[in-house]
Amino acid sequence: MKTINRYIALFSLVGALGLTTSCSKEDSLGESRLKVTPEEKSALDNWIDDNYTYPYNMAVFYRWDPAKVNMDRYLTPIAIEKVQPTLKVIDKIWLESYETIAGNQFVKRTAPRELVMVGSANLNKTATVTLGLAEQGVRISLFQINSLNLKNKAEVEKFIHTIQHEYVHILNQAEPFDESEYGKLTAADYRADWNNSSDDEARSLGFISAYAQSNAVEDFAEQASWMLKDIVAYNKLVDESPASGRALIRQKEALVVAYYKRAFDIDFYELCNLTTANTEEAIKL
Repeated sequence: MKTINRYIALFSLVGALGLTTSCSKEDSLGESRLKVTPEEKSALDNWIDDNYTYPYNMAVFYRWDPAKVNMDRYLTPIAIEKVQPTLKVIDKIWLESYETIAGNQFVKRTAPRELVMVGSANLNKTATVTLGLAEQGVRISLFQINSLNLKNKAEVEKFIHTIQHEYVHILNQAEPFDESEYGKLTAADYRADWNNSSDDEARSLGFISAYAQSNAVEDFAEQASWMLKDIVAYNKLVDESPASGRALIRQKEALVVAYYKRAFDIDFYELCNLTTANTEEAIKL
């Protein structure tokens, strides 16, 4: 009760003082310091509106905003000159491919509402690097863009693979895949310390990459995104994998293809062929 009384007394005093001040004709409140005029959009902002916001209902964040990143990490903004060229590559390989196969409304409905671009790498304490994040189905964050060579096919494929992987997670949230059926194929070989395994070791066990060993959800996203990265290179990689692992990877491939057809009526092989072709076009932009 004492604490409440003190609050009431203080409120009464402040109220009385405020009333006295507001009734004085001599005192001036001065000009408001609130910034009410909207910031004028730059040419880049207008380009983003025309190429992302309006067609895909997606906001792009490239200016530094602490609320959009993990402040426990040492992260730096994207260089302004990297923004538009990177967005053109993302659009060509990821968004345009899905739009061609599934339609504009599909992309508008399923694409994240926010795309956050960060210049530096997102380093983890486990000596691994987080290349991208999908957050609650509404945001994809991309890292390490400042060092990305947009004319280097291998680097572009690795970068877009990150986006494709995170987008698979978002699609899985909209339409879940059968995690139990998928996971039982290699249930005994999932491991928390996946980073201690090599890609070759993982493939001998039926995983397309070491990271796919972390759990069934990541395994599914890796399987799909490796196919989307370059379907020709993927097939060559699988064909050259040990027989035991090759059979399991092909079974997982079949489940991914069936999921896309059932959930979204998408011919996944057709989508993979298009993303592979669009990658060749993107590095020429």
